[in-house]
Amino acid sequence: MLSIGEYTLQTLDVQEFSLDGGSVFGVFPKVFWEKEIGSDHLNRVRLSMPLLLIRGYGRNILVDAAMGTAWSEKKKKIYDLSEWKLDRELQNAGLRRSDITDIIFTHLHFDHLGGAFEEIKGELKPVFPDARYYIQQDNLQTARSPNLKEKPSYLSHFVEALCRLDGVVPVEGRYELFPGIELVPAGKGHTEGHQLVRISDSNKTLLHGGDLFPSSAHLGVTRGLAYDIAPLDVIDEKSVLLDDILDNRVILYFAHDPLIRAATLKRGQKHVVVDEILDF
Repeated sequence: MLSIGEYTLQTLDVQEFSLDGGSVFGVFPKVFWEKEIGSDHLNRVRLSMPLLLIRGYGRNILVDAAMGTAWSEKKKKIYDLSEWKLDRELQNAGLRRSDITDIIFTHLHFDHLGGAFEEIKGELKPVFPDARYYIQQDNLQTARSPNLKEKPSYLSHFVEALCRLDGVVPVEGRYELFPGIELVPAGKGHTEGHQLVRISDSNKTLLHGGDLFPSSAHLGVTRGLAYDIAPLDVIDEKSVLLDDILDNRVILYFAHDPLIRAATLKRGQKHVVVDEILDF
């Protein structure tokens, strides 16, 4: 576990999936992503979907929800979706689903939203029945009416299931959710209304990198995702954040890195690289 102020942070290793390497590393050639992460015979890169659990002030908070189980067998095969280990991971943390008080969504792409629901008798039901759900208003609007490029990433049945819940709390801009926990808009480079999560005290800060920094292989400012809607904006957004991360020794948490959960960073010869790896 990692302690920041009154909070303890730990990772729930709930699921893994695979995406085409070109989707994960954009214009970079296969030889690059094979070296960085590796790929299978279908040129898919294996990625993690850890959930960051934040505990403190009587709250049990998750950042994002992974993909979950409400997928057809065809889709499970396409994404090479692993076992859903949510209940096991929660039990290891001494919790149940009903103990989760809050879910912060960095954005509502399917691999961040799907795990908030399970299919019961043909209907999507919330996995965390007593939780409140926090999302930027701009991202909620985008998810409900996506552009053609993003339509495959914002799956309407998950988005509308979320909108039917009573506990959805849209926020606008930078927002202090709880003492020491801030929701930080990440610009619109990846998607409109993308937000990061910053947990800090007077001595230590952790930033959940969402899909702006999905893995340690994406620390170079030009290393974006093919899913990004505005690659030049991503470069600007990452540059500003990296300056802050380096200047203030911020711990960066990776949403999809199969090898590294979190790390501090340092300047390398060509771009920013991992300094100290943290596992919690």
